[in-house]
Amino acid sequence: MNVSLRQLRAFVLGIECTSFSAAAARMGMTQPGYSLLIRQLESELGLRLFQRTTRHVEPTQAGLDLLAYARRTLQAMDETCRVAEDARELRMGILRLAVVPSVACGLLPAILQRFHGLHTGIRLELREEQAMNFAEMVRSGRSEIGLGLVLQTDDALQFEPLLRDHLVALLPLDHPLTDRSSITWRSLVGHDYISVTTQSSVRVRADQAAAEAGQDLRPSYEVDSLTTAVALVRAGLGYAVIPSLAVESLNVGKVLVRPIEKPRAWRSIGLLSRQSFVLSPVAQAFAAMAREITTDWHGSNAATVSEP
Repeated sequence: MNVSLRQLRAFVLGIECTSFSAAAARMGMTQPGYSLLIRQLESELGLRLFQRTTRHVEPTQAGLDLLAYARRTLQAMDETCRVAEDARELRMGILRLAVVPSVACGLLPAILQRFHGLHTGIRLELREEQAMNFAEMVRSGRSEIGLGLVLQTDDALQFEPLLRDHLVALLPLDHPLTDRSSITWRSLVGHDYISVTTQSSVRVRADQAAAEAGQDLRPSYEVDSLTTAVALVRAGLGYAVIPSLAVESLNVGKVLVRPIEKPRAWRSIGLLSRQSFVLSPVAQAFAAMAREITTDWHGSNAATVSEP
């Protein structure tokens, strides 16, 4: 059976208008064209829907029996179209976003503040994951789009770099290295090291940079979050390595921030999505906002991808 919504709409209007000519006018078509729609519908259903006389038309009992169902079908389709329009115009929807913690506290708030100001009807489902699990959230489809970094290439995923941030050392005020304007990985050896876990991109990049310098940094304390690491540094228990992107948001008062050289360790922060997967209008709008914010990002601790 091949019944169209246009045929159903013609059927309902025919009953409501009690006139084929009036119904045809409501649909913006000629009466012969309208009558053809009704005949085609009756043929598909195998039922007479209207009783025609020389003066007027009226529904048959079969037509009256089908009227409520036809109206519900049209109402459901109208609701479907309204929801689709709301989604297209970003009046409603869900942004399913994965993010690494250091980006969640550093870059993300500025993006979401502007995004929410433009799209107040969008609901956010945010999943914070360390770098080791971040890509899997997007790969599995649990999050439609990610804001963070990838530790290794994956043919199933597409990564769009937006900016780079470098790792810096956080020192207690009385630390022996505070008199230096910058420090090296080698100079950190032998001092108490407060590190995040090996699941974090900060730890991975710090270990890589230290290895490039021929050094092996062994943590005295290993914690889950950068917030805890900062608190322990503030208590004078040692130094920590943190991303420059998160310095301001981590409230690092009463400690000193120093760049680490030889080599300088960078992280590439960007958007992650599934390869060849068409993003929803909500995710596309978020990606556009992220590009806009990072282009305007003038924080002293962040550098764009194009910089050497």
